[in-house]
Amino acid sequence: MAERTLQLIVRTPQGCVFDEGLTSLRVPTDTGQVGLRARSETAAMVVEPGLVLATSSNGLRFVATAGGLLHCDGRQATLLTPLAVVGDSATAVESELAQAMAVPRADLEVRSALQRLETGILQELRRSMSAAEAGKRG
Repeated sequence: MAERTLQLIVRTPQGCVFDEGLTSLRVPTDTGQVGLRARSETAAMVVEPGLVLATSSNGLRFVATAGGLLHCDGRQATLLTPLAVVGDSATAVESELAQAMAVPRADLEVRSALQRLETGILQELRRSMSAAEAGKRG
């Protein structure tokens, strides 16, 4: 089964915030969402600020990111980003974002980027939750 997993590692300047084997990965880029799976071709891409959707045998995890660079070799994908928070639900991600915003930052540009990121991620989470609820009803 290990050959069917894609190891995702998300690193920020503060350290590794996510390291897990996945069945699929979806990342936001300037041309739309890009899906990655184990054994995909080697790729390097710019990730836009937003939600990375990480699906494993344990379910869906949300990785809210300020954007960055992602390299994938088909076995491992590494995302380098200035900020990332992880959660199993919209509420968890929202809470993590609030905590990240509460931490004093010396760099005002980072704080501004965090605020834009939070707004975009919350909108995307609400859309995802609405779509999931509609799918359960339909």
